Amino acid sequence: MQKFDAVVIGSGLGGLTAGAQLAKAGYAVLLLERNFSLGGAASVYRVGSLTIEASLHQTSDARHPRDVKHRILKELGILDELEFLPTDAVHKVRGGPVGEPFALPAGFDAAHDALAERFPDKRHAIRDFLNDVERIHDSLWNLREARDGASIAKFQRALWELEPAARDWNATLDEVLERCFGAGEAVKCALGANLLYFGDDPRRIWWVYYALAQGANIASGTAYIKGGSRQLSLKLAKVITKAGGVVRLGREASAILTNAQGGVTGVRHVARKAGGDEEEVLAPVVLANCAPHVAAEILPEAQREAMEAAFGGRPLSTSLFCANFGLSARPETIGMREYCEIVLPEGMTRFSQYAEGAEALGSNPDAALPPYAIANFTAVDSGLWDEPPHLVAVLGLDRLANWKGLAREEAVARRDAWLGAIEKRLDRDHPGFADLVKERVFLNAHSMAGYLRTPEGAVYGFEPLPPEATILAGFPRTPATPVGGLYLASAFGGEHGFNGAILSGAEAARLAARDLESRRLDSGGSGC
Repeated sequence: MQKFDAVVIGSGLGGLTAGAQLAKAGYAVLLLERNFSLGGAASVYRVGSLTIEASLHQTSDARHPRDVKHRILKELGILDELEFLPTDAVHKVRGGPVGEPFALPAGFDAAHDALAERFPDKRHAIRDFLNDVERIHDSLWNLREARDGASIAKFQRALWELEPAARDWNATLDEVLERCFGAGEAVKCALGANLLYFGDDPRRIWWVYYALAQGANIASGTAYIKGGSRQLSLKLAKVITKAGGVVRLGREASAILTNAQGGVTGVRHVARKAGGDEEEVLAPVVLANCAPHVAAEILPEAQREAMEAAFGGRPLSTSLFCANFGLSARPETIGMREYCEIVLPEGMTRFSQYAEGAEALGSNPDAALPPYAIANFTAVDSGLWDEPPHLVAVLGLDRLANWKGLAREEAVARRDAWLGAIEKRLDRDHPGFADLVKERVFLNAHSMAGYLRTPEGAVYGFEPLPPEATILAGFPRTPATPVGGLYLASAFGGEHGFNGAILSGAEAARLAARDLESRRLDSGGSGC
C-alpha cells in the first residue's frame, strides 16, 4: 500500500496551491482529481467551436510585489512563467446611479483623483475611504511578512495599519459606505460596481472582506493570464510532479479513512467512470479542495456529524450565470474596445439594491436586466481568441432556487430567453453585435452546482458575513476542521475568488505542514 504525507482531493486553485507548497517543502503529495482535466474553475474548455474561459475575467496583477499572490507564486518558482496581461482600469461602470461611464483606475492616488473629479463634493470622504481600504490591504501583507519572517518591525507596522479594520471589524460594506457617503449612491456604485466578482449583497457582505478584495485590485491593478486561467493550474500541477509528487486524473475519492481517535489515516479512491479499480493509500493529512459537505459525505458517521455541526449552518455565497457568445469578427469592429465593463440596471437607484439582481433569473426576462459584467477577451493578447469565434462573456448573479422545480423543457426555454435578452441588449448598445453571434452557451447556477459540486451552486464558498466576535478572535474563516488531519483547501476555508483560493490553499498547506512536523517530532522519525 502506498504511503504519502498528504493527499489533496481536487485540483482547483486551493488544492493545487496547497499541494504545490507541500511538495516543494519536501513532503510526499498525491493529488486526486475526479475530472480528466485540471483546474476546477481555473480552466479553459471548448463547446463546439467556441473556446470558453471557465471563470477568470480578471485578477489582481501578481507581478506587483505587494500582491497577495506574488510571494506564493515566486517561492514556487512559477511567477515568471506566467504572463499577466494588464486590463487597464479596475472596472468601467455605466447605468444605474452612475449614469454616464466611469472608469476606476488602478493605483490608490489615481483612483482618488478620478473619483474626486467625478464626485467633487465627496472628495474628502473618498480620500478617507480609500485610505482605510489601502491600510487594511497593506495590513494583511505586513502581517504575513511579519509571521513568515519573524519581523517585529513589520508586525508593529501591521498593527498600526489594522486600526481601520479593528474600528469596523463587525461592519457591513453598506454600513461603511453609508457613513462615508450618505445619500451619494453614484459614488458608492462607482466604488463597488464589480461586487459580483466576490459577493452580491452590500447589506450583508463583510466590509473588511471587500477592502481586501477591492484593495488588491486597486493596489496591484487587474490582469488576465495569457493562455487563460488553466495556465496557472498547469504550472501549479507541474510544481507538484517536479518535486516528486503524483497527480492522478479521473480518480474520485470514495472514502477518507480514520483511526479510532477520529484522525485521518488515508484515502480510498476509484476510477470515476467505472466506479471500480479501487485503491487505498495511507496519509496522515488530507486537504479537501471541495465544499465541506463533499468531504463529509466520504467520512465515517461520527466525523460526518462533526463536519455537519461545524459547517452545516453557515450561509452560502451567491451563484452566477454566464452567457458566452462566439463572434465571427472581433468585437472592436462594432465599437467594443473595453476589456471589462459593468452595466447597472436603468431603474437601480441605490447601491444596496445590487443583490436584487440575483432573483431576476427566477422568471423570464422583462425589459430590465440585472447588474452584469461584460468581458471582451480580445481586448488583450490572450492567445486564445486570435481567430473566430471570438469570446465575449456576460456574467451576473444567479440562485439555484431560480431553476428548481422546472421541467427540462422549461429550463431550456428560460435559458434561451435570457440568452436572447442579453444578446438583444448588447446589440442595442453595440449595433451589429447580434449579426456577429455564431455560437451561444449559457451557464446558470445549476451548471455551477454540477461542475463545482458546491451546495446551491455557491461559487465563493460561504457567504462573507461580518464576524460576531472582535478582531482579537482572529480571521473568522480557517482551513481547520473538527477532524484531525483534515483541512479545507478551498474558498470554504478562507477568502474567495482567485486570490482567496490561493491564499486558502497556502494557509491549509501551512497548517498541514505544522501538523506533519508535529507528528514527526512526536514519533522521533520522519514523515510516513
